[in-house]
Amino acid sequence: MIHDELDRILSKEEEVVPSSGFTASVMEAVRREASAPPAIPFPWLRALPGIVVAVLTLAGVAVQVVIELVRTFSAPQAAVELPAWFDPSLWTSILKAPHCVAAIWVTLALLVSLASLMLSMCLTSSRV
Repeated sequence: MIHDELDRILSKEEEVVPSSGFTASVMEAVRREASAPPAIPFPWLRALPGIVVAVLTLAGVAVQVVIELVRTFSAPQAAVELPAWFDPSLWTSILKAPHCVAAIWVTLALLVSLASLMLSMCLTSSRV
């Protein structure tokens, strides 16, 4: 194409006319969206306990990692004093006992079930 032809084609102003029914269908869609009920808000109050537990768990893991890093990279004479319940040999001996492993899992399952039941009863009794 020559520049003159291109200029001639681009200089024409053609009126753009929507197809028949286009305006009516757009306005119908606008009216439908305007009359739709508002979106259901996210139940932040009900999600708050799970969020708190997740944050506390992550904080606990971060503290354990920091303690382990300090113990690993500190000099032997500057050992970190940990509570007696944190002694890894104590937990290892308890968890390795065959009769304790089943009892620990059963107890953990019962505690999680009890906590779930109490939480659901608390949430459903306050708001119906």
